[in-house]
Amino acid sequence: MSIVLSYRAFRAEPLSEDEAAAIDIVIARYQSDFEYRDTADAFTMHRYDPSTPEVICSGTIHLPENDTESYTYWTCCLTDIRRILEDATWYVSLGDALLGWDEDDGWLLPEA
Repeated sequence: MSIVLSYRAFRAEPLSEDEAAAIDIVIARYQSDFEYRDTADAFTMHRYDPSTPEVICSGTIHLPENDTESYTYWTCCLTDIRRILEDATWYVSLGDALLGWDEDDGWLLPEA
């Protein structure tokens, strides 16, 4: 069984070229360093869609249920991306639980 890590960032202005390039670097680094990259879903991000212009990026990744190491790994990736897009409004969830944001620690997993 798996659980879904889902994220969406909202902002009136689309991603700049510099932001998009910085995000691509973050994703590539995390994807290449991911221990289970050959057997797990790849981290993907959906970018600008004219039908929902306020959504500047979004996506999901399916993770093995009860694999807190993978949850932590990918929430760290999202933390790095959020730090690039600080002026966006974010919604991040793991399954049905919304994750909290802490300026020092980044995305916080729901407590069990």
